[in-house]
Amino acid sequence: MQMICHHEVTDFEAWKTAFDADSEARRDAGLTVLQVWKHRDTNTHAFFLLEVNDRDKAEAWLKRSNALTGDDNGTVTSASAYFLDPA
Repeated sequence: MQMICHHEVTDFEAWKTAFDADSEARRDAGLTVLQVWKHRDTNTHAFFLLEVNDRDKAEAWLKRSNALTGDDNGTVTSASAYFLDPA
């Protein structure tokens, strides 16, 4: 299973620094980063795709400060996440 996330951010580079610093918490939650994207035309949208090994742990990671909003140095203004299965 995978999870795709979208964060509206105040500054992509500042958000990415905070995201990278959260790698241990993601790993502990059984999440592996597959891809990170920056919106081509703006510095205020970040997208990332994660491999999910344990949905319960992934949901707990999402709830923990809304998946970075408490650890993002104030860069995340909105966050959404969706669990996906291959079609």
